[in-house]
Amino acid sequence: MCRKQPEALTARDLFAYAFTLCEAHEHPERLERLFSLAAQMQDRSPNSRSFGNFWWSMSDKKVQDYNSVDFCMRGGSLLWLKDRDFIPAPAREQLEQLLDDSIQGCLHHKVDPSYSNIAIMNAGDLILLGEALGKLEVADEGYARLNAVFRYTQSSGVHEYDSPTYTGVDLDGLGMIEAFCRRDSGRAQARVLLELFWTDIALNWFPAAQKLAGAQSRTYDYPYGLGGLDENVALNGWLPPVPPNIDTIFTWQANWHPSEQIHELSNQFPRLVRQSWGADWWQSRTHYLLPDVTLSCAAAGYGGRMDMPLTVDLWGERKSVRGYFIADGRNDPYGKIPLPAGAHHKAFHLNPFWTAAQRTVDALGLVLYREKDIPANATTLVSDFVMPMKVDSIWIGERQIKPEGNKTFREPVRPGEALVLRKGDAVFGVRVVWSRGLDGREGRIFLIDDGNPYGALRLAVEHVGDGDEPTFKGNNAGAAFWVRIGSGLKTDAEFADWRRNFEAASATVNAASNHIQLSVAGTGGPVSIAAKAPWDAPETLEPAPTRAALELNGEDIGGKILSAAH
Repeated sequence: MCRKQPEALTARDLFAYAFTLCEAHEHPERLERLFSLAAQMQDRSPNSRSFGNFWWSMSDKKVQDYNSVDFCMRGGSLLWLKDRDFIPAPAREQLEQLLDDSIQGCLHHKVDPSYSNIAIMNAGDLILLGEALGKLEVADEGYARLNAVFRYTQSSGVHEYDSPTYTGVDLDGLGMIEAFCRRDSGRAQARVLLELFWTDIALNWFPAAQKLAGAQSRTYDYPYGLGGLDENVALNGWLPPVPPNIDTIFTWQANWHPSEQIHELSNQFPRLVRQSWGADWWQSRTHYLLPDVTLSCAAAGYGGRMDMPLTVDLWGERKSVRGYFIADGRNDPYGKIPLPAGAHHKAFHLNPFWTAAQRTVDALGLVLYREKDIPANATTLVSDFVMPMKVDSIWIGERQIKPEGNKTFREPVRPGEALVLRKGDAVFGVRVVWSRGLDGREGRIFLIDDGNPYGALRLAVEHVGDGDEPTFKGNNAGAAFWVRIGSGLKTDAEFADWRRNFEAASATVNAASNHIQLSVAGTGGPVSIAAKAPWDAPETLEPAPTRAALELNGEDIGGKILSAAH
């Protein structure tokens, strides 16, 4: 933290660094300065909407992100609970005032329990601050908010599902509640939620690539799917140690750790993992894992413009490119050009209508772009399926594609033609079974090597023709992707048969301006989607989504875990 320029300092840095110093019993003389800076960044105006909250960074000069107080009070609450006797009296007086005002900031920042990481963190802050400072009514509110998260999870699942970043924040928040809260009821709920989250992680953990695989609600790492969760899994021995950061100290507070039995779930193959993540029937996720390849889809778009709703993960190095769908309106298919987002910068993609269905090795995804989905400053409109270039062979129909060093290319792909990648004994294929451009005609489809530094190719459905403006005329441009995976293909002949069988498999499309019906002949049975204008929800999906919080091979194990809290 000390290497940051002053304007880049965040309020959460100050509290995390102060807590780190106190835990190490080093440099108590630095605390007054840290708490003075924190007071400078706190809104101290009682009539302000953001009273008690903090600027995110020193450069903000006002509260822009109301989550700031929740991140800050992870360190603030533990400073008082664990280390106040180490803090010199003048600094302790400063801290107490900061905490008193922060309580108001936390109380005013009540988020929906579906906002998983902040809802958990906020509840934990109120519980620990209330108990540490002897404010019973504050702790009561914290326990009520934790209970709301628990009840939401029982009915609808974990909303911020399988995020490589925010799942780690969830674990840290629950770990702190479990370790330090004083009420048995709250500790029991935190333990049950920890067991659910860790079971979820284990079921979606892909040992062949050593990372969380499958569709993800929110990610900052589109190509590789890595994030802060790495620290939690490394601490529990699932990964080698990873470099710590300023927030790692909160991960270290946990007393509850997943059992070896939970970890062993990641080694069961094949396995079908399904889970709900919202109140609507189609807010659900499916993930089918084989030893060397996985396929996953979400039946609804998450809505945060950072989700990965259709993915393939192949065996290999952790930092290897995933297969993923992305709706791109600004020539950023790899999520590397962040946009201003309040106090932050984030690489948002578009937020079109999305739905999907999956039957084990076959998934069918549909994207439709409504007029409201394209911002005025859009520079393109492309439905991309990004995929790794570092594979053993790449085929379009009967043509083998051989990328050559630094040469870029745009290889045309016919509608319905199979693009197939092989790596070892694993394979996956993609077919665009339907598409529509802004001009109402079929989209243009290409396999593209654009010279990116990530080692990625793109199967691009371009909805904007040469010279067209990327604005809507009301025709709902879109595309449908059929993805299939396979494993155990030992010979070239087996691979060729797989390729040809996939391309020959039937796909039925009935599309008009106000409705669409899609059905494909999956290996294990039909996979289908029906939807109609105004494109807010699918009409039907086959197979139907699950409503279980977490399901393994048809068994509702999430319900069993969640029923253990009394």
